[in-house]
Amino acid sequence: MQFLEWNYQIEALEQINGLEPQEKQDAKRAILYLQRVLGDDFLRRSSVDEPFVARHPLLRTLANFAPSSRRAITRFASQLRILESSKNLCNVIARLHDLTQFDHDALLIKMASRLVAEGLRAQFEPTMEVKNNQKQPDLRLEEPVTGETVFVEVTTQVASQREREITETNTAVFTAVFGTRYDACLSGRWESMPSKEALDSILNKIDNAKARAINERTVVTVQEDGILEMALCHRDQANLLDLWSMERDLSGNGLIGPTMISNDTVRIKRKIRDEQVQLPEATANVLVMLTPDVFFRAGGLGRVAREVEEGVFKYEQVHLVILHGEYVGEPEGPSACEVEEHRYSRRIVDGFAEHDLVLVNRHSQRKLSDSLFSIFLRSF
Repeated sequence: MQFLEWNYQIEALEQINGLEPQEKQDAKRAILYLQRVLGDDFLRRSSVDEPFVARHPLLRTLANFAPSSRRAITRFASQLRILESSKNLCNVIARLHDLTQFDHDALLIKMASRLVAEGLRAQFEPTMEVKNNQKQPDLRLEEPVTGETVFVEVTTQVASQREREITETNTAVFTAVFGTRYDACLSGRWESMPSKEALDSILNKIDNAKARAINERTVVTVQEDGILEMALCHRDQANLLDLWSMERDLSGNGLIGPTMISNDTVRIKRKIRDEQVQLPEATANVLVMLTPDVFFRAGGLGRVAREVEEGVFKYEQVHLVILHGEYVGEPEGPSACEVEEHRYSRRIVDGFAEHDLVLVNRHSQRKLSDSLFSIFLRSF
């Protein structure tokens, strides 16, 4: 399949509207760099499904022909470049094809590259002498002037069963719409999740609607009462979806819903409990957690800070817990604020909004020096 060839990804850059010429050159260099570092067969090794479905996060990014996706590829390659001389980076690169590990390792690469760019030296697992089945933190950082050492454990908040079902359903829909040609676009809303039987019927309707939309160059709708409302058209005529989307209070270009009730802060505290055992007691330590939606779903920033800090204060060997999230879009600009002794920041990077809440454990036995603490605040 052409999609799983690096050369195809380079050629496909010309099909992406909205990328400036310099951005296309940057993306081309990034793809060539990833081919060299990850291997000629990486994309094929990352595809474990027959027939092909883009489940691996990197493949899903490449399957998205929005300009932001290629900016994300360029940024990922830049992060790896920053870490090139870091000890044991090869161990991380060797498992990047594993879709079950990629979100963890992508977060590890991102946060490590920020800190190395600030002058710290990084060593990936193993980060300590291997003996007696001793637990190994993901990352060891050293301040080269003072020799101060800090260990970092990285983790991701695993999606709930409900979220996984929604992701799998959306993946099936996107595969039906985009296939390997990416000549269609869509806008729609889930009212509720379909049963397997209903989904099979919906996918069949989508196949027929896509064929009509492409051949007749018009907007074609797919509707399943109480479940889904969607419209498709040819990618060259994406503007035809604007009126349809506006009438339904949709932004266009994607699927939204269904709404979910979550217990994010409870699950975050459980994750802190489980992951803090990786960190040694003799040094200051940091725990970084990917929590993509917590600031939207858990009742606001103040509530998140208040509820999660209860789980931070319990563990004396953890000085900082950093909750990190990222999404496409710029509904609000960059900002930063204090939440009692904690710090929240939002930054805009190439069309992505990134959130970081740095929770400080005032009860920790060992703390980062002021200079190292400042590096973390600048980085997150």
